[in-house]
Amino acid sequence: MANIFLLEDDKILSKGISIALKKDGHHVTTAYGYVEALQKYALKKYDLFLLDINLPDGNGMNFCQKIRQTSQLPVLFLTANDTEEDMLKGYDVGCDDYISKPFSIDILRRKVSAILKRTITENARVQYKDLEVDMEKCLVLLHGEEVHLSATEYKLLCYLIHHKGTVVTKVMLLENLWDKDGNFIDDNNTLRVNIKRLRQKLRDDNQEYIVTVFGIGYTFGE
Repeated sequence: MANIFLLEDDKILSKGISIALKKDGHHVTTAYGYVEALQKYALKKYDLFLLDINLPDGNGMNFCQKIRQTSQLPVLFLTANDTEEDMLKGYDVGCDDYISKPFSIDILRRKVSAILKRTITENARVQYKDLEVDMEKCLVLLHGEEVHLSATEYKLLCYLIHHKGTVVTKVMLLENLWDKDGNFIDDNNTLRVNIKRLRQKLRDDNQEYIVTVFGIGYTFGE
């Protein structure tokens, strides 16, 4: 479950990629041009960038350079420019991998999964104050003692941790909380109940871990 930024000027291809990635449980933000991408990039944190190189108002390589000024998160280029020279330029500006057009959506999904798995493994253990989360083992510890969470509570906690430093809206949470059978949590009351239960298990009466941003949503930590 990742936050993916997709920059692709072909709207039909963009829609197809978005649908496939959302079925895999990811949240996808789309942009169709360089200027729009710059505007949306500043709004939230992302886990992976899928960038077309040739854009109507700019260049995906320039956008990659912009990302690299503040982040080392993975960048995958989607491009028809697959010559050795083009690929070397891409790696020089900081991309992690290429996929050449036309490509299979299933191949793209596998690449995305592999990149995210590698990235998550590198950042699998998170500690904040007295709370420790091992995402590789699905283990939550508070003051060194295991906390037993339901699947939904665990997903909630991981999603908030993964987006630490940003306010996660209620809509984002509702869109991303699916259980194994694909059942969608479709009302704010259910969300509030799960947040309340999670806080109780984390002994979070003072909102040290899960902070309510009134009228908007929640954030993790300070």
